[in-house]
Amino acid sequence: MFTLFHSVQLCKNLAEKNDNDSTIKDIQSALYELCWHVIQGNFKLDLAASVLSDMMELRDDMASILADVFCILDIETSSLEEKNKRDHYTQLVGACLFFVPDAILKERLDPETLESLGLIKQAHQFNQKIVKIKTKLFYKQQKFNLLREENEGYAKLITELGQDLSGSITSHLVLESIKSLIGCFNLDPNRVLDIILEVYECRSDQDEFFLPLIKSYMCEPLTLCHILGFKFKFNQEPSEETPTSLYHIAAALLHHNLIELEDLYVHLMPLDASIVEEHKREITEAKQIARKLTMVVVPSEKTEDKEREKEKEEEKNDKPPDNQKLGLLEALLRIGDWHHAQSIMDQMPAFYATSHKAIALALCQLVHLTVEPLYRSDVLLHYI
Repeated sequence: MFTLFHSVQLCKNLAEKNDNDSTIKDIQSALYELCWHVIQGNFKLDLAASVLSDMMELRDDMASILADVFCILDIETSSLEEKNKRDHYTQLVGACLFFVPDAILKERLDPETLESLGLIKQAHQFNQKIVKIKTKLFYKQQKFNLLREENEGYAKLITELGQDLSGSITSHLVLESIKSLIGCFNLDPNRVLDIILEVYECRSDQDEFFLPLIKSYMCEPLTLCHILGFKFKFNQEPSEETPTSLYHIAAALLHHNLIELEDLYVHLMPLDASIVEEHKREITEAKQIARKLTMVVVPSEKTEDKEREKEKEEEKNDKPPDNQKLGLLEALLRIGDWHHAQSIMDQMPAFYATSHKAIALALCQLVHLTVEPLYRSDVLLHYI
């Protein structure tokens, strides 16, 4: 009884002192001694719980201090071989539940102990809930993907990308501003990259600015390729037509090795099998036309119907289906990227690509630009 009275008196004396770290540690030591005597069986449980209840009035944070002591004893008693001491500890904590808040104990005691006290249903589910909460608080980033979710941040982003580039504005300066906007407004980096490509498509003549910007901004070339492929798929509807600006930026990214042709090729339409079938059909139709030219055409009553069919065929020829692979091939030839252009032509039937007028003209232009410096040097040597 003297030890219990000594512990209570010590806590009262310490509570009257100034609120500092040393005082709190001394109170924790006194409470620890008191609780340990209960666990050892030296003090009666009801009397010790009554004394601890009275001590809660000494300080506002006394319940938190006692919970820290229970946390330490929880670790110590769980490793003891004597089961009765663990039972004494559990009974002591259970007797203190009416003046120690449950929320404090849930923060500091082991889930198995909380389950034995009846504060939680299952320790396993409690652990899973803790992991989910911690992941949401500390590891999950809040990113705004839709423009309406953070219209101010995306508006500033578009303003940065759409400004006049004729002055001292460089891609490095704009990149630093973009990073600041992402951090300030929690913008989704992939959505930011999508907007950069959108603005680049609208300003496709600014290759010298956007290509270094994209190269410095992006981390995964495959991510860039997926976003670009989504833009191509968006234009694969029957009523849609892929803009030439999209072909240009795709060709420029390929030419500067920012994306791989194999990764982008799978997003383009039509399929290679459809191209082979179309090529076979065109060869068959050409043979039939050549055969008809050698035959004598006899006028018939259905001349008007035949003329209408010819007009329909001419309309089809004037508006061929949107072939994204040929469009990308033409854009590659326009910028002089023969390496990637040849790779696409090799996957098509022989002479299929060059049978299209736009491809043939682009190829002739590339040959002209390639050979012209040689002729210029010959002319200079002739005059020298």
